[in-house]
Amino acid sequence: MNLYAYSQIEDLDAIAKANGIEVPRLRGYLLMANEDKMDYEKMIEDMDVQCTEDLCVAEPTWNPKAHVSSYDEWTDYLTKYYCHDNKVRWDRIHGWKRRVLKTYIHNEKQKCKKQAEIFNKYVGRKDILYIHARIGGGNWSYYHDKVDKQPWFIEKIDDAFDSTYCDIYAKIMN
Repeated sequence: MNLYAYSQIEDLDAIAKANGIEVPRLRGYLLMANEDKMDYEKMIEDMDVQCTEDLCVAEPTWNPKAHVSSYDEWTDYLTKYYCHDNKVRWDRIHGWKRRVLKTYIHNEKQKCKKQAEIFNKYVGRKDILYIHARIGGGNWSYYHDKVDKQPWFIEKIDDAFDSTYCDIYAKIMN
């Protein structure tokens, strides 16, 4: 969740309402004129470790498509076994696990890069409102008719770190 965008709801709600923007499960707004470019490289700095930890706690373990995580002594052991001092212990990851992890890291980095590129495309624009909402991933199928058919809708992308959220970009009149 974008806490800064959440703190902007009261300040920017009038702009949204004046432009007919109503998004279900709203979690925040940003006026893109006030934003700075996102540093994609900084975002993915520790992604190798985070992805390894994600696969260690996944149910079932090492399943990049798992929707459930388990935190217990076993997953704690796995995490410590495969990661140490904020580094991946590649010497302990072999065969199919190594292929799964490398692919997972690559895909997660691509998602981050795409999200940052879309955000950066609108940075500095006075006519764009960023909307953060809890309608990403599978939730989009329930809400897309209320959002993507609106005249203000430009595009949306699922949040790279939690796909239940999404970033929506809306055209506003000054």
